[in-house]
Amino acid sequence: MAKQAKQLSGKVAVVTGATGAVGSSLARKLVQRGVKVAMADLSQEKLDEVAASIGTPDVLPMALDVSDRVAYTRYLDEVERRLGPVDFLCNVAAIMPISAFDEERDEMSQRILDVNLGAIIFSTKDAARRMKQRGSGHIVNVASGASWLAGGGVATYCASKFGLLGYSEAVKMELRGSGVEISVVVPAVIKSDMSKGLKDVRGVRAVDPSEVADGIIRVLERPKFAEFVPPAIGVMSLGFSAVPYKLRHMLTRLSRTDLLLLQADQSKRVEYESRVASQLESPSGETDPAGEKAHV
Repeated sequence: MAKQAKQLSGKVAVVTGATGAVGSSLARKLVQRGVKVAMADLSQEKLDEVAASIGTPDVLPMALDVSDRVAYTRYLDEVERRLGPVDFLCNVAAIMPISAFDEERDEMSQRILDVNLGAIIFSTKDAARRMKQRGSGHIVNVASGASWLAGGGVATYCASKFGLLGYSEAVKMELRGSGVEISVVVPAVIKSDMSKGLKDVRGVRAVDPSEVADGIIRVLERPKFAEFVPPAIGVMSLGFSAVPYKLRHMLTRLSRTDLLLLQADQSKRVEYESRVASQLESPSGETDPAGEKAHV
């Protein structure tokens, strides 16, 4: 018998990466289900635009650089002051610049780890402490097929997503009996700016951002640890990871997925890569909820 879906109405959620394709879709879908949503991303201007398009007072757009752990804590404090205790933390924000591993700038490697993994670790700890006091809550970290399957061209990204999966699974074990849930949602290639110029993966279709948002909604309504979007990426990820490395690497070569990302059409990625690179120069510049510079 299927679990009865949990009611989301009246809950409070934080969604990072909220101006991106997945984050904005998720914020909209949560609001439609009666959830109050704090939207986090780097640009306050873009957040305001997305909030205006949703057109409801149940969204709170506030800029945040998720890699700034002090600002993240202040952000959660402000959300709880203005909306109430956080019931759902949805970590969607991530970056995926493409380059050969030995050509990637050290600063970029650090930025990828800070955004894709460091922010996950510190926000999960912070949110879980709050949730455990109340005996309820749910943290959803968006993983990737790259959490199981490595690929050339995104070595640091793979490291961050492998780390996200391992961290979330370990936390799952420690949260047992606390009333607090943690899940990973695992999309294949998402049709978004991040995937521009990428070739198709054989046997796995690219997914719309709304499908990933729906996957997050599903685990909030019916908690489980891993939700694969589409299911085929789960078959591929779990199947490949169950075979010996020598065979796995042979299969990736035969399927031409080992160097797939290095073969991306870089002419279609110029805008995205430039936007990510600009974060190295000035990730800050907005005002935080307390009125101070918040590194956003």
